[in-house]
Amino acid sequence: MPVFNFFHWNKDIGETLESTGPLVPVTIGIPAALEQFCAEKGIAIPAPISGYALIDTGASASAVDEDVVLALGVQPIDSIPTNTPHGAGRSSIYPAKVTFPALQIEDYAMNRLMGCKLKWTTVDGKEIIMLLGRDMLKFFLLVYNGKSSDIHLAF
Repeated sequence: MPVFNFFHWNKDIGETLESTGPLVPVTIGIPAALEQFCAEKGIAIPAPISGYALIDTGASASAVDEDVVLALGVQPIDSIPTNTPHGAGRSSIYPAKVTFPALQIEDYAMNRLMGCKLKWTTVDGKEIIMLLGRDMLKFFLLVYNGKSSDIHLAF
């Protein structure tokens, strides 16, 4: 099992893990079925959208910024009740292909990503487009090393 190290450090700011949270690069693309449909119909396949995923051990389900999947042309397939610090609500569910380039995980089918408004930019300029919840973290070994401002992941 390879271990990947992500140091959270910026030359202008210094250590950033505490201010940004644990981040990993991510790319969100359309699901395989939609890609196949587009290819068969001669429709241009939208380019995947890159950003960062925030590792969120408090989230039971992984989520993607709704504007990202809508920009890709992905329509919701379901909705579910949700409870957040802002209260109860409903969230749309989207299928997508997710790539974690630094972890060498490509085109991972995530058929039930929660859509929400979560896009923001960290103090060191990284755009968050996804929350990586426990539904995906159950496949990882995660070490959060606050003393050295880094995380270690094994998949």
